[in-house]
Amino acid sequence: MISYNTTSLDNRHIQEQAEKASKKSCITPEELAAIKAAYPVDLYSPNIYMRIGIFILTYIMLTFSFGLFTLIMSTGGSEDGFGVLCCLFGIGTYVGAEYMVRDKKHYKSGADAALIWASGGFILGGILIFGRSEGNPWIYFFIALLLATWFVIRFADVSMSIVAHISLLGMLFSILSYAGTAGKIIVPFAVMIVSLAVYLVSLRLSRIHTYRHYTPCLDMLQGVALLTLYMGGNYFVVRELSIEMFDLDLQPGQDIAGGWIFWILTVLLPLVYIIQGIRKKNRILIVVGLLLVAAMVYTIRYYHSIAPLEIAMTLGGLAMIAVAYGLIRYLKTPRHGFTADSADERHMMEAVQIESLIIAQTMSQTSGPTQDQYNFGGGTGGGGGASGEY
Repeated sequence: MISYNTTSLDNRHIQEQAEKASKKSCITPEELAAIKAAYPVDLYSPNIYMRIGIFILTYIMLTFSFGLFTLIMSTGGSEDGFGVLCCLFGIGTYVGAEYMVRDKKHYKSGADAALIWASGGFILGGILIFGRSEGNPWIYFFIALLLATWFVIRFADVSMSIVAHISLLGMLFSILSYAGTAGKIIVPFAVMIVSLAVYLVSLRLSRIHTYRHYTPCLDMLQGVALLTLYMGGNYFVVRELSIEMFDLDLQPGQDIAGGWIFWILTVLLPLVYIIQGIRKKNRILIVVGLLLVAAMVYTIRYYHSIAPLEIAMTLGGLAMIAVAYGLIRYLKTPRHGFTADSADERHMMEAVQIESLIIAQTMSQTSGPTQDQYNFGGGTGGGGGASGEY
């Protein structure tokens, strides 16, 4: 279903790994050239600065083009006519994105991202105009979810995976908030359950070879799901949202119903993330857990002034540094296939597999990469092991 040429994406991954190995002197420049010749890439993917420039330029062109169409196809002040124009322009922009990807071979060039975002914005804007933004907003979240999910499937856009997850939670929140008192009570737990389900599904999909081209999207989805899982159980978020959105009237010093549950989750979840990240050799869990230690400290400090803000923030930072330092020291020696070394420091093992590509190319002409040829590293810790288990 992905719009990009899968062979080119596989070859691009091989070249990236080979270039990293070459920088670490694991393979020679001649071997690197042999790999690039054996696995050519016809995708246009400029550097980050060019991508930003192309994105901005494309968005400016789209804005001026839409303004020109608005002047030419005057709607006579009709909102419905303007909504139709938005939807048609959004569809045309999507066709342009498909053309840039399939015919012009653009891959994360900035132009494709601008076209995707503009297409979704125009279509959703047109639908909002038709609906006059009245009634329960869950339908608009549902449409945004469909659009973002389709863009992820077709273009593997990382930012759209975030939009899809937020739209899913927004739709859930809207439905439950209109379901009376019972719905409002279960909102935090529903958000936590859905976030956990999204995390587990994305984690499982990331281990399936068929979905290898969606790995960045699935990794981002895991991180965002872990964050929303914590936010659903964070005492500060639950209490303040209940006051602001559900008009909960609390007297000074009064607690929310079941507040002790959310206090336990506020303190416990970051620690669970870190511990499970070490046990499962999962960097995403560790990074998110360390970030949420700061959120835990802030929440405790907000309601229990055990020290001045400056001291509390300093202690929280020191605690995060101590935890990070302890993990680095603990994992300095590889334990169960998981180390504190960066990815670049593990290319000696990948170099063996890269050189096997050269040998295979020398012995016979290959028509394309197989799963084992380009999925370097192996193991369950981002390349820490040489096989499925270490």
